Amino acid sequence: MRKGEKFDRIKISEKDYEHLKKVEKKETSAKILKRIYAFKLLYEKWKYTKVASFIGVTNDTITDWINIYKERGIKALLTLNYNGRIPILTESQLEELKKKKNSFLDSKEAQAYIKSQYGIEYNLNYVQELLKKNFNYPIKKQEMSLEK
Repeated sequence: MRKGEKFDRIKISEKDYEHLKKVEKKETSAKILKRIYAFKLLYEKWKYTKVASFIGVTNDTITDWINIYKERGIKALLTLNYNGRIPILTESQLEELKKKKNSFLDSKEAQAYIKSQYGIEYNLNYVQELLKKNFNYPIKKQEMSLEK
């Protein structure tokens, strides 16, 4: 809100409030539930900052949700439009990695292979997650030598 701009509190209709109460009982997504709780509190005339603090989000997030509600309605508010990050490795590259998974001693070797074969530089933590998620690859800790 800019200086001199009139503050306009969100007005949630009784119909939308009842819809939120009904949907809340069936919803399993924690992200959507946060939106539902926030709007139920806003309906009860809670201040935006109190709602944000109580729900565990920022004031900007509350404002974003309010804008979604104002512009596209309750159904849009209850829909996540998050698609995630587009993977850099192609499906065929992942299949090739699957075939070679037993040839890597550790995730550092897999990281080096990905860089040399595909020209893609991944953080080591991401390579570990990639191997674990896609291939059930046990991540081996590097053994430290006791010899001096």
